[in-house]
Amino acid sequence: MRGWMRLLPVGLALAMFGCDDGGDDAEADAGAAAANLYYDGAESAQLGADGNEARCATCHSNDGTAMSGATLMDIAYRTSFKGGDAATLLDATNACVTGWMGGEALTADDAAWAELEGYMQSISDAAVTDPNPLAPEVLENEAAYAAKYAGGDAAAGEAPYTEMCGLCHDTMLTVNNFPSYNLTTLVAFSEGRIAQKVRTAGPPPSGTADAMDSTPGPMPFFEPSDLSDDDLRNIIAYIKSQGS
Repeated sequence: MRGWMRLLPVGLALAMFGCDDGGDDAEADAGAAAANLYYDGAESAQLGADGNEARCATCHSNDGTAMSGATLMDIAYRTSFKGGDAATLLDATNACVTGWMGGEALTADDAAWAELEGYMQSISDAAVTDPNPLAPEVLENEAAYAAKYAGGDAAAGEAPYTEMCGLCHDTMLTVNNFPSYNLTTLVAFSEGRIAQKVRTAGPPPSGTADAMDSTPGPMPFFEPSDLSDDDLRNIIAYIKSQGS
């Protein structure tokens, strides 16, 4: 599934092709493999609250693929994060760990942080230093979202729903300690509420603590650059069609 592709340790990849990467790289390979567990392994989920199932890979790709969160590719050396709300990579990481996953903030001395930071550095170009932007779509109220996102094509919405939403909602994935709503529950929500949730959801660390949002909760929001207006419109139509 898009955004959940796992990176193979270099040593394993070379072994698959009958190559020897040399003893000098063995320790580095082992470190890269361990760090990857804090991206998409159980260790990542365990950074959150007891019972949290969300991992870094739930929201962030490692290859530039658009997901709800910024890709971790080329993230490590930027000068600021989350639209300037987080000054350091550790601050940005803790916004996710505490705000979405419900865990305790990591410190610079934590072994888990050393592993995760090292992994992000391993997939980042040190020359990429421009600030990490944040651009949620905040409209006046639910009615404004309803007006903008009504009239979608339900048939066209099934594929983007499966790709962008199904990972959490079809499995009722527990984020923090809240199970994700399944389609049976989502069907009952208005078009405007679904659209507002998708565009602005999240706790204050997300940087979108919009007082008009009636749907707060530990769901990451999708910026228009990550989920197009047409795709969202069609996804909403698909969700609503499931109650027919």
